[in-house]
Parts: sequence; C-alpha cells; structure tokens
Amino acid sequence: MKGVFSSAILVLVISMWAAFAVDFPLPMDRGTDLEKTTAECIRNINKCWILAYLRPTDSICGSDHITYSGECHLCYRILYEKLNIIKLHDGPCENS
Repeated sequence: MKGVFSSAILVLVISMWAAFAVDFPLPMDRGTDLEKTTAECIRNINKCWILAYLRPTDSICGSDHITYSGECHLCYRILYEKLNIIKLHDGPCENS
C-alpha cells in the first residue's frame, strides 16, 4: 500500500510540473529572420523545462520543413544545436 501511495504522489508531482512548462509565441510574420527568432528563444528558453520537450503540445513547422513539438523544442534546436531555422507556421509541416 505504501508503494502505491508513493507512486501516486510521484505521478501527481510530475503532472503538476509538466502543466507549468509552457510554450511561448515565436515570431512568424513576413519579416521574421533568424536573429529575431534567436532573440525570442534566448529571452524565453528559461520557461522551457525538460518535460516541455517530451509532453505533447501544439506542433509547429520549422523552415527546414520538420514538424517540432512546440516552441521549446524548436528553440532548443536553434540555441543548442546551432540550426539556422525559424518558425514557418503553427501546425505540422505538410511533408513531415
């Protein structure tokens, strides 16, 4: 019984942690360039928690025509993997 209770508490804590990991809007207007996107990523990357990369969120399409699981995922790729991509639009890419 003690193990079941401990597991339930752990699931509750992880669920609450994941609920507060939020995405943020990235620019995607006609004049958007990598510098604007990178600046937004730098300003907001601290809002991304590890579970934001793993939990399902609204997908977005990158300029490399790959569907990303959210702004946190795209920003991670831009900032830490040094990819030169921007957000094209909300929703999945047509060819991925």
